[in-house]
Amino acid sequence: MQNWYEQTRAKTEQIFQSIIKHDFVKELTGATLDKDTFGFYVNQDSLYLSEYKKSLVAVGSKCHRHKDTQFFYESATGIIQVEDELHKKFLEKKYINPEPSPTCELYNSYLARIVNNESVEVGAAAVLPCFTIYKEVGDFILANQKNSDSNPYQSWIETYASDEFALAVKQAIDIVDTYALTASPASLAKMEEVFIKTSKLEWMFWDSAYKQEAWI
Repeated sequence: MQNWYEQTRAKTEQIFQSIIKHDFVKELTGATLDKDTFGFYVNQDSLYLSEYKKSLVAVGSKCHRHKDTQFFYESATGIIQVEDELHKKFLEKKYINPEPSPTCELYNSYLARIVNNESVEVGAAAVLPCFTIYKEVGDFILANQKNSDSNPYQSWIETYASDEFALAVKQAIDIVDTYALTASPASLAKMEEVFIKTSKLEWMFWDSAYKQEAWI
């Protein structure tokens, strides 16, 4: 299928609109997001990414082309480097909690099941929204904020609106689009299913962070 990402992304527009209209993103944009809420988010993001990078490696290990394998491996390494810097800046000791929230646990468990049990094209589609949605959110905030000089979360925002991250997102999209060209109808249907589901899980992650979701 030509332009698989473009066609499938169009089917998730309502999800993306729900994300950028969420109070978490609106308050992040306006620099009014409660510090404890952001601290909770960063802690959960750290827990999520510690497992997400394993999913990237799992996808990379199944890739048919060496350059694709290298991309996913390097992306996993990049998470360690870039996110560690952000977490050092924003993750104060009082916010550190080793227990994933229910949504964080669900998202990681779902990704692990897909990338380890499904084909490479399905696994690549499942991990893609974490790339694309963060890029779109970063771009949206940067385009709509009026306080870039005073927003305490600006370095977080600029990380995901950066040219470097944009390049990584483009590479991830290109890889999935390439695999979609030779995927069977059944695989294409599964790719769409997992992409839409992980896009929904992205919304759930923002929402759970805003609510500081707990098990009980």
